[in-house]
Amino acid sequence: MDRQEYREYLKSEDWKERRQELMEEADWECDECGERATQLHHLSYENLGEEELYIDVVPLCKDCHDDMHSEKGDDYGEYSEW
Repeated sequence: MDRQEYREYLKSEDWKERRQELMEEADWECDECGERATQLHHLSYENLGEEELYIDVVPLCKDCHDDMHSEKGDDYGEYSEW
């Protein structure tokens, strides 16, 4: 999957529904600091549309998500602003 396809996926109703399910499953708690999670960070892109919590994605607050991306030196943080 290229970056454009990933962007489209993040805008889709399928992702919005899956994101809601996963955040509820995680009780909206940031996996790093315990504060309220507002975003999901993809650990793997292999199961898009069928992501599993703590395998493919982890719930994070905005600050922890930004930190995660800055540590990795990537620019995917821009896609978290839905």
